[in-house]
Amino acid sequence: MERTGAFVRKLLQEKDSLSDAGNCRNSVSQIEKAVKQEFPTAQVDILVHPEAKAGLGVHYSLEVDQNGEKTLINAVPAPGFPQYIGDPENAHPVFRSMKKTTKVI
Repeated sequence: MERTGAFVRKLLQEKDSLSDAGNCRNSVSQIEKAVKQEFPTAQVDILVHPEAKAGLGVHYSLEVDQNGEKTLINAVPAPGFPQYIGDPENAHPVFRSMKKTTKVI
């Protein structure tokens, strides 16, 4: 978990536009690609609230499982969804309302 979190934090420092408000779709896609390149054996799931659809009112995050250690990645803060990179168990309860989806729409 710590390696994944450190990698994503470094990525955000190098490319601060990944945490720009309203940029969660682009951010999730870019971070997902970078994490898969850096950690090819990790399982990367896209999370969405309330459901995957085009337009406003949708928020995306990632959950990475690397050898049983999970990391929740919410690089773009949004109303009700604070920026967070860490253990999903310690995250704000609102993240539990997110559901897995296969792609960013």
